Amino acid sequence: MSEEDDEERSLWVHKPGHRHQAPDSTMDPTDITFRLLEEITDGFSEERKIGQGAYGTVYKGEFRNGKEIAVKMLHNDTLGFDDKQFENEFQNLMRLEHPNIVRLVAYCYETQHKYAEYKGRIVFAAIIHRALCFEYLTGGSLENHLSDEFHGLDWPTRFKIIKGTCEGLKYLHEGLKPPIYHLDLKPGNILLDKNMVPKLADFGLSKLFTEEKTRVTQTPIGTVGYLPPEYIEKNVLSNKLDIFSLGVVILNVIAGPRGRSRSAEMSSQEFTDLVLGNWTVRLQATWNGSSLEAYRQQVKTCTEIALKCVEIDRHKRPNILDIVNKINETETMIGKLPISHGSEVRFVNDHREKPTSYSDEFITLESRLASHLNLSDTQVNQEAYHHNGSSFKEKEEDREVHQILPMENPDIPIDAHPTEPWILTGNIFGSVDILNCDTQFAYATSAAKLIARKQWLVVGYHDGFIRVYTYESPVQQVKRFKAHSWNITCLDVHPTEPYVLSVGLLDPIKMWDWNKGWECIRMFDMQGVLAHGIKFNPHDSYKFAAASVMNVQVWNFRSSRREFTLFGHGSAVSCFDYFTRGNQQYIITGSLDKTARIWDCKSRTCVQILIGHMDCVTCVCSHPDLPILLTGSNDETVRLWNSITFKLEGVLDFELGKVGAIVCLKGSKR
Repeated sequence: MSEEDDEERSLWVHKPGHRHQAPDSTMDPTDITFRLLEEITDGFSEERKIGQGAYGTVYKGEFRNGKEIAVKMLHNDTLGFDDKQFENEFQNLMRLEHPNIVRLVAYCYETQHKYAEYKGRIVFAAIIHRALCFEYLTGGSLENHLSDEFHGLDWPTRFKIIKGTCEGLKYLHEGLKPPIYHLDLKPGNILLDKNMVPKLADFGLSKLFTEEKTRVTQTPIGTVGYLPPEYIEKNVLSNKLDIFSLGVVILNVIAGPRGRSRSAEMSSQEFTDLVLGNWTVRLQATWNGSSLEAYRQQVKTCTEIALKCVEIDRHKRPNILDIVNKINETETMIGKLPISHGSEVRFVNDHREKPTSYSDEFITLESRLASHLNLSDTQVNQEAYHHNGSSFKEKEEDREVHQILPMENPDIPIDAHPTEPWILTGNIFGSVDILNCDTQFAYATSAAKLIARKQWLVVGYHDGFIRVYTYESPVQQVKRFKAHSWNITCLDVHPTEPYVLSVGLLDPIKMWDWNKGWECIRMFDMQGVLAHGIKFNPHDSYKFAAASVMNVQVWNFRSSRREFTLFGHGSAVSCFDYFTRGNQQYIITGSLDKTARIWDCKSRTCVQILIGHMDCVTCVCSHPDLPILLTGSNDETVRLWNSITFKLEGVLDFELGKVGAIVCLKGSKR
């Protein structure tokens, strides 16, 4: 045996006194006997099996003292795997010490001799048992936690996983001399602890590179789908191989297991807009204001980074230092706002003191609180609503007084009855309220619209069902049907035809005809882009508009074609409304960029930008009778603009928190 062989074999000579003890995670890796590994894994039973790879099987091992480890038993019969492969992973792991790298706590390297019959003779065969033992991570592999934007892990957790994965790769590429290239980075090789902190694992294919040079190899590596084109076509190895794999991982963390394939079906900008829009819808259920915008920026930045990582030309991919620096720039301390979930009976206490009044030449406003009742348990032909008193104060004889009606979480959609003094509010937590502004009577469930000519209330639910009710007492359910696969976010009713538009999170926009038994008569595919606002054109019977992330799309439903798109805001479009100026039709849009824009529908261009709000513009409204446009914002104000000159006419500060929606009653100054 040569001196070189002796040196290599010396790796596996260790003090026998430690071989039957549970490893101490604070010390160097412990040499464990194969017999002990059999014991703590119940003979490598199927029940203990927690993972399977090309080179080995992973089992959960449990010592008598309760300590748990992950035991990776390496296959003896795998083509291309030998002592060199085992030593390579062992030596690499021995060098690593980082919170985002899995920790090696023990190993086993034993040779057993067993007799067997060979060509009529009894021979002794050497069986080598190789095992690497790691800290046991209760979260399992990242592969088991991937889901699309609307399900599974929330954004802060996904961001933690993305950031930690990048930090781990930065350590391999930049924190070690010489650096290590992982060469098989994928969700199955990223493990999660109980706090969802990611740790890179499986270094069997990793390589040391003494120089920052590109190499060509004939050794098969990696996993299909995570390998860049230069390796697939020419077997080229460089640190940009890991960067490509990282990009695929990030895409799948952000947008689910099909994240990479979905991104390949459209342009980078279209995919970024799609993902950002989907995440905006989900984030709005928990966050608002600066917190919402900070998380949206993280989504946008991570998506853009991932798309740059999977560039075909490896020279255009960023290095890991630039990636980590960019991600760190988006990290902001955000306080979580308190929220409630579900539909329930709730009553808001009356204000005992008269609040401040605000007035100008158009309106006089006073603040009152309304009571809320539950609609979620309404049965067919069952009376479900009762008047339980209110804080209403009779209007004074000598002046018209109108109430500000602050609701719990009044985030989405609001509607007004065309002839009655009724306001309909809905929110993302399962509540719809019909408020009579003259009596303060309140009904209470999600996205909803009034169908005045039928005296109906149409409601979209989170389970994808649409329910139609009569809104006169006793309330009766008229119709119930499955409209979308999940969560109806907005509805609109045609002003003259028997049509209702509905938007679901996972489906195309659908049009329903109630004269045909609520048959779906049209579908409008926005190519994966989520609409979060929709409205029929009040002056063109065949058109509607839909707000979709960074723009507003105008559709002709007779031809089922999109006619044009209004694009120009610096951030997501949050709301829009139609209005007329003379004989010309316009659209006003509000955005998270703190501005509102006026669009000429004929020229399809922006003709005015309304500036002044200090926070996101959350709602816009055109008064049905007066030449006034109203814009509401998270800065807690409503601004009144002249719809002829587009000049600011006044600012209303209600001191009631962010403005979630605005509605104007026809035939009044309310």
